[in-house]
Amino acid sequence: MALEGNLQDMSLIDLIHIFRMGPKSGVLLLADGSEHGILYVSEGRLIDSVLVRGPEQQVVATAEEAVIQLLQWESATFTFRHDLGEVIDRPTRIFHDSEWLVLEGIRRRKSPLQRPSHQRIMMDSQLELASLPNQAKGGVNLDLTQWRILSQIAVSQNIRDICDNTGLEQSTVIRTVTELVAIGLVEVTNVISPKPPKPKPIDQQSGYEAASLNPVHAGSGGVSTTTSSRGLLNAIMRRVRGL
Repeated sequence: MALEGNLQDMSLIDLIHIFRMGPKSGVLLLADGSEHGILYVSEGRLIDSVLVRGPEQQVVATAEEAVIQLLQWESATFTFRHDLGEVIDRPTRIFHDSEWLVLEGIRRRKSPLQRPSHQRIMMDSQLELASLPNQAKGGVNLDLTQWRILSQIAVSQNIRDICDNTGLEQSTVIRTVTELVAIGLVEVTNVISPKPPKPKPIDQQSGYEAASLNPVHAGSGGVSTTTSSRGLLNAIMRRVRGL
């Protein structure tokens, strides 16, 4: 007998606790308008999840990210089918326990824009294609915008370049890239900020910069330019060693 209901009466957090206490094995199906979620449960443990959208069932999140997004739902209908056969051969793609997922879902609800630093997507974020995830080996349905942006990853330096090359709005590109990251097709790489120039060494006694040491007086005939440069370099090296 299937377990059916609405998240308004029994939240997804409550369902996850019920699966764990059982322990239950089967598939939880959730529907909220055009979005549908699937959670695979094996002996009370979440092992995989998929979130799809629209009539073409476009995948917008998988594994742990899909669970975290589903935890934000409040009014979806659900059906749980006790079926070990649907999960026994399902590969495990969720590696955090249910407590961690619930806490992350609560944290995301309180701070919906807060993500790990390596997942924050901004105009200067650099992207790279990820290795083909296991869930994509059987085929991933992408819409035209997702394919269009995916084709730009290898030839664009950052989100700004993708906007310029495609003519798409910034919000559209960022939202679509977020979906591609959630699916596992794209990764956000760390952007290294250029280091500020080092200040010139200061002579502690005189307070003058090291560049003022061993000055060359034009026409004095006493110190050549080469000798002065070497003396300046030596003075700087001594100053650095003394730091």
